Order: sequence, then C-alpha cells, then structure tokens
Amino acid sequence: MEDPKTVVKQEPRKSLVILFLSAVYSIIIGAVVLIGLGSGNSQMAEGAGWVMIACGLASLVYYILARKQEPPLK
Repeated sequence: MEDPKTVVKQEPRKSLVILFLSAVYSIIIGAVVLIGLGSGNSQMAEGAGWVMIACGLASLVYYILARKQEPPLK
C-alpha cells in the first residue's frame, strides 16, 4: 500500500497535468470544429467551436493561477 503522505504530495501535480491537457484538447477540438464544420452554413457548429475554445481558455487561466499558488505553510 502506498504511503498517504506521498500520495497527497503527488496528487495536486497530477490534477494540474490533467487540467492542462484537457484545456489544450478543448482548444484544439474547438478550433477543428470552428474551421472544419463551421465553414458551411452551420451556426450551431460555429457556436459550439467558440464555446469549446472559451472553456479551454478558462481552464488554461485556472491552470496558470493554480501553478502560481504557493502551498500553505506547515
């Protein structure tokens, strides 16, 4: 069984990596939807692309703010 102290120390780092990867994924998929499907006369696809890009950017901002946050003093 893993030591709880090492699990607690490594968990925030894993969460930040997942947050960063999901932000990048959302931005890329949003751009693909915007360029690929939004090129026709589909306003719904264009709106979905912008929403995905906005969510990805919000996640990226949250990731940057979480990385700058200092751990509490013990």
